[in-house]
Amino acid sequence: MNVLIADDDGVTRFLLSSILAKLGHDVREAENGRDALAAWEANHPSLVISDWMMPDLDGLELCRKIRAEKRSDFTYIILLTARSGKSHYLEAMQAGVDDFITKPFEKDELAARVHVAERILGLHENLRSANTDLECRVRERTVELEEALNVKSQFLSRASHELRTPMNHILGFAQLLQMDSLNQKQENRVDQILTSGRHLLQLIDRILAISESRPDGWSFRDANKTASRVQQRTAELVTREPGSQPDQR
Repeated sequence: MNVLIADDDGVTRFLLSSILAKLGHDVREAENGRDALAAWEANHPSLVISDWMMPDLDGLELCRKIRAEKRSDFTYIILLTARSGKSHYLEAMQAGVDDFITKPFEKDELAARVHVAERILGLHENLRSANTDLECRVRERTVELEEALNVKSQFLSRASHELRTPMNHILGFAQLLQMDSLNQKQENRVDQILTSGRHLLQLIDRILAISESRPDGWSFRDANKTASRVQQRTAELVTREPGSQPDQR
């Protein structure tokens, strides 16, 4: 794990670096908060162990500046402090500090705190990977959905055009029959053919209009209103009589 140590005391930096190096970590050092911030911006170490009181930039301000950076990878921050009291810890936690080590520190305590940091960083990385994988899956499903919608639109468009041609023939021949001498019953039958045919053409036109509409104009906020309008229009189409004349035999 990449670790950055920020402390203005050279002996403390040496002790921390020695212990962490023996634990197998890659360690960098900084003498003050500003150098630590520059080192973090350059390398983005996973763990920062910083003294609370430092020249130029103290540990809390260093933590605030790190937390202000919006990055997907997480930096775990441990604060070295000789201070005690809930008010001090609360102030540090509000600044974004994750854990504390009290001076003078014990190597076993340091190892335990670093182990906790390593475990939390591993969990965070697993969560980040899962989120990335989920985003990829959502993008893939979105592309598949768009392709399916395009296929649907193409099918409905072709079906509507294919249906229109024979319906035009039916209406054309029905109009030719009207030009002949027909009795009342025959005229009623021809009127029914024309009325039903024109009704079917309206349905075909509506199917074509739906197939050419774009679903990206819909919003989830208006989903209930849209569904209600669709249900109402569907009910009207189903209940509407295709002919105005009843079939009397």
